[in-house]
Amino acid sequence: MWQIKDGRRGGHLTPLGWMLVLVKVTKILQEAESWQESIRSCKNQTLDLISLPSEALQKQTCQNLRGNDAKQVWIGTRRSSLTGDWYWLDESDFNDTNWAGSEPGDVSEGQCAVMSLEGDGDCGWKDRNCCEDARPLCYAIL
Repeated sequence: MWQIKDGRRGGHLTPLGWMLVLVKVTKILQEAESWQESIRSCKNQTLDLISLPSEALQKQTCQNLRGNDAKQVWIGTRRSSLTGDWYWLDESDFNDTNWAGSEPGDVSEGQCAVMSLEGDGDCGWKDRNCCEDARPLCYAIL
């Protein structure tokens, strides 16, 4: 017997008693570029700029990227020019955040966000000018 599980991105069919586990596979691209260019570069590889809507996913991603040579990577969140609120590109709820101390700053300090991979920290986020260069953190769901 099968049941429909509805999610934000549509339903999927699973056998009763089974759970479908979605795995995000990440890739840091080599070329540092603007936030907008990063979205295109991810799409060119059939990937998306990563959204990290849950604390568990944020921690898992941070652990997986330890020891990488990138210092900062673009993530798929942006501040609305109309409201000043932050949102994820994949339209996930923006509740669990991992802003570094004193971040985010005001609108003049940045509309986009990077995740810091420096040191042994917790991969805190910092708001940045979207035109600055950083390497994109892309993902696909398997």
